[in-house]
Amino acid sequence: QPVEVGEDKPQRFDAVVVKRDPSLAVGDLPRRHAELVGDAILDKLIEKFGETASAIPMMEAGSRPGAKVVLASIRQMVNLFVVSGFAFGGSVEIVKNGASGGDGGAAGTQFSIVFTSPVTLWSGQSL
Repeated sequence: QPVEVGEDKPQRFDAVVVKRDPSLAVGDLPRRHAELVGDAILDKLIEKFGETASAIPMMEAGSRPGAKVVLASIRQMVNLFVVSGFAFGGSVEIVKNGASGGDGGAAGTQFSIVFTSPVTLWSGQSL
């Protein structure tokens, strides 16, 4: 971490040791990293837009929303990425409908999310 030292002094940094959770296997690290980053991004979008007309439509925990409800939530999240400067443009669509089994849930539905000119190649691929 950088330390404030003043303009006429050389920059100084304090070392910060970062350790992974020892209960995680090495093979689980990419998945866990993706979860943490995704949660942080979603939390920031909710913090910034949650009380506005631009809020991401929320789904109640344990509910089984239909594909159209999930699509609306994903579409609004993509819109917020674009508005926030994350990408020049973006779209989302259902590419395969899931078997709802009569409960109206979106289980098995496949969505396609496309960003035009995302800020970084990594971000475009990881989302």
